[in-house]
Amino acid sequence: MALTLAPGNYFPRVGSFLNLFQPDKLIHLFIFGVLAFLLLLGALKQYFRRSKRYLIVAPLAATLLTGIVTEVLQAYLTIGREASIYDTIANFAGCIIGYYSFTLFKNKKGRITG
Repeated sequence: MALTLAPGNYFPRVGSFLNLFQPDKLIHLFIFGVLAFLLLLGALKQYFRRSKRYLIVAPLAATLLTGIVTEVLQAYLTIGREASIYDTIANFAGCIIGYYSFTLFKNKKGRITG
């Protein structure tokens, strides 16, 4: 959360190649990918008796909600940042990457239990 709310001038800027591949967006992608992966892993270890749908939906919803909340905070807090649809897209893409990384990890390791 601290990294997504840090002033944007701390990160290097690039020309307008594509807004989704700026260092700031890659940082969002990485942070939310790791967040989704860790929440999914924790949910699987802690609630392994729950349905698979719950184990996937709750952590992904929490990650997506966190991504939206950070953008809203960036829009309304005066900390040198502004909300961006590209940040939101990078947050969502990171969540999806985290989910697929988790499924690859889980399939490679088999069923993970506490």
